[in-house]
Amino acid sequence: MSTTARRLSVGVLHESVVIQQGLAALVGRSGNLQLVATAGIGSPTVAADLLPAHVLLASHGFALELLDGPEGPRHAAVIAVAPHFGDEAARALIRRGARGLLLLSMTADELEQAVLRVGAGLRHITPSVAAVMAEHLGAPGLTCREVALLELLSCGMTNKAIARTLQISDGTVKTHARSIFSKLGANNRTQAVAVARRRGILRHGADLPAGCLEEAPAGRAAASRSAGSTTLGLQLARSMSVPA
Repeated sequence: MSTTARRLSVGVLHESVVIQQGLAALVGRSGNLQLVATAGIGSPTVAADLLPAHVLLASHGFALELLDGPEGPRHAAVIAVAPHFGDEAARALIRRGARGLLLLSMTADELEQAVLRVGAGLRHITPSVAAVMAEHLGAPGLTCREVALLELLSCGMTNKAIARTLQISDGTVKTHARSIFSKLGANNRTQAVAVARRRGILRHGADLPAGCLEEAPAGRAAASRSAGSTTLGLQLARSMSVPA
């Protein structure tokens, strides 16, 4: 399928200066693309407003923040760039409005073609990511309550501690855990967490939910306190703290 040949302006938003500069260098090598600016600190939504770009190449985290903003990226289409996308993470980005998904292992040619396609109003999903999405198409998804519980399982909380955090019974925790294991094809909590991270249901490197601060080992709890942000699991846990 042919794509537009017009020169597209591209902005780069990434927390890693090395990756940011690498992406900028690839954009600069293309005769069809024009690098307008890069940013890696501060609010990506503010930075995006300051970049007169047709297309924004953004890290996974920055892309989510941009797309979840009250107005979204007002002037540009977003391509999320990451070392890995699980099927759930990929679908979440597409649902939020991302126009493209690229792996950091991409070639310079794929980067250029992806930006040109997105600039022409099309989508571009790296074939290997599209294959992962297709592999799990139709698989039963986890409920919000199950995701919240899985977040707490991921930091090693006991069933009793999870029950206290979510204000549900121990039996309900076990019921939800069995459902999670079945849906993820896992035999235990360790396997379930590993599968969930691989598929993007749980984010790699995400901060621990609040309940982990009391129940997790001291080192992990301290690391979470210093990070200072709120995970999706914590938000879900707080919103569902009612007897079940």
